[in-house]
Amino acid sequence: MSSTRSFGLDLLRTLAIGFVLLAHFAKVFDSIGFWGVELFFALSGFLIGKIIWINYNSSNSYNMNLVANFWKRRWWRTIPNYYLFLLVMIVFQWIWSKQFTSFETILKSIFFIQNFIGREEEFYSVSWSLCIEEWFYLLFPLVLLLLSFLRFPKKITFTITLFFFIIISIFIRYYLIEQNVGHSLRGITLARIDAIVYGVAASFIMNTKNNIKNLSNFMLVVGCILLFYCTKQVHFSNIKYEEIRSGQSFLMLTPLAFALIMPKVEKMNFTLKHINWLKVSIQNISLWSYSIYLSHIPVMFTTYYLTSAIRINGMGNLASKLIGLFITIMVSAVIYKYFEKPLTNKRPKEIIN
Repeated sequence: MSSTRSFGLDLLRTLAIGFVLLAHFAKVFDSIGFWGVELFFALSGFLIGKIIWINYNSSNSYNMNLVANFWKRRWWRTIPNYYLFLLVMIVFQWIWSKQFTSFETILKSIFFIQNFIGREEEFYSVSWSLCIEEWFYLLFPLVLLLLSFLRFPKKITFTITLFFFIIISIFIRYYLIEQNVGHSLRGITLARIDAIVYGVAASFIMNTKNNIKNLSNFMLVVGCILLFYCTKQVHFSNIKYEEIRSGQSFLMLTPLAFALIMPKVEKMNFTLKHINWLKVSIQNISLWSYSIYLSHIPVMFTTYYLTSAIRINGMGNLASKLIGLFITIMVSAVIYKYFEKPLTNKRPKEIIN
């Protein structure tokens, strides 16, 4: 296992995919999936933010070649696996419903526009979060490039780019609410790009203000306070899950809170050598998490169908879910090793300008 990996971030990624699986395999915990995906957003932003900032700051002239190189590297990492499971879901739907997925639905899914300004949940519902990530990858460096032509200092240009996406996302959410189409705001692409931007901002702060003493501790405290506020509101009030999915405050504060804890958690280490297997397990689940996220829906429903005879009672139902979970993890490990990682390794080298 690579020594350059952060155990703390691997742990958060494992918790995030665990929350998603718990929500989908045990519907009684449905709302916990909200926290898992928001944690994923913050993680993605924090990791990608460092790459974008260093790439932008170290270049003599930020240009389209650098932007295109960033796109290619991200797309080799994310798109092949997504298209694989998009194909699986098309076949899956044909087998179970005896209907072909419409050409329009497939086309939207190929270009990540199925939830662009509205929420469509019927076909491969988990893809909504990938739409947000892919459009962030496309738009953020492009807007940064355009703003760089204003010739402001690089830190100011980057800060303006951050605020641009945050303000635009907030405005779009308010607009959708006012137009009475604000249901399920959580899954609408243009209304949620800021969920990733908060992670970028946290990374940017740490890479430009790392000389400030105890900055990561301060961010951790603020992040924990915000998380406590969000979880307390959900747990002790009558706020329903649908309101969480569509509420402005939750959609802003939750990814922001997760983003603020990243700098401190990134520095976490694992020193208990006598249970090193736990560290290895967490790192492996972290590595497989993307494939787990993409595969668990078709695996889950296939398992339920094949074990329908034993799902007539509580123990049988539990056994079916555990079997489905085990198969999901095993399938994901194989896909990561023989498909995801080999294709990721084909991405072009990062351009240093």
